[in-house]
Amino acid sequence: MIQQTLFKIRDMRQKTQFKIDDAYLNGYARICGKDATLVYTSLCRHAEFNTQKAFPSQEKIGYEHGISVRTVRRGFKMLLDYNIILAEQVREKGKFINYLYTLLDKSEWKKIAEGQNSATANHRPQTVGRLAAYGVGPTKDNKEQRITNIKDNKDILATPLVVADNINSLIELFKEVNPTYKRLFADKSQRGALERLVKQFGQEKVKNMIDYLPKIFGKPYAPRITTPYILEKKLADLMAYIKSRSQEKITLVDLSKK
Repeated sequence: MIQQTLFKIRDMRQKTQFKIDDAYLNGYARICGKDATLVYTSLCRHAEFNTQKAFPSQEKIGYEHGISVRTVRRGFKMLLDYNIILAEQVREKGKFINYLYTLLDKSEWKKIAEGQNSATANHRPQTVGRLAAYGVGPTKDNKEQRITNIKDNKDILATPLVVADNINSLIELFKEVNPTYKRLFADKSQRGALERLVKQFGQEKVKNMIDYLPKIFGKPYAPRITTPYILEKKLADLMAYIKSRSQEKITLVDLSKK
């Protein structure tokens, strides 16, 4: 008689899982490589159910998988080359804010060439169709379409996007104190406040400031800070509160040092 072991299996009725197309794992994962597969996994996780749109920063994706931003960029390049995702630039008053990614149906994907075995194969698929927002020149479908915000044909995933990723990753931290934090991504004044704080104190110190906010949220005499703009405006109040609680172990860095 076989002894039965009791254990739990995944409950798919709970909304704690996300889906990846079988078609990707059955062929494209091998062709696009592990970098693209890690990026695609994150996009599938963050995509909204109805629109299949996602906007995680490259830094966030890198953090989720323990890989570098450079590796994330390589993954994006392969997904775009095979038309697996669409990337659109989000702008406000002509200024770049963020990238919005759309997961395309498998019927839109670029076909895998016969005899093509892996991402290391000697091939350079061209960006086609609706990928001009992420391409580095004209597409096959529209030769006159150009990327007007890029001075030359260098990788579009260059410094401006890295800067945007830094700001996006900081905005993401506000979700602990602001249930509607996603609105902050497209708010120019909020992004501007973070840019000024980062310029003055540095990325790591600003991150420490935001990480500290949930610890004091709702406590007596603590400043109520839920957005980057309020953080900039009430930074003096925050520092005064920290000094008043100096008897406690405060992990926030000394902001007086630049």
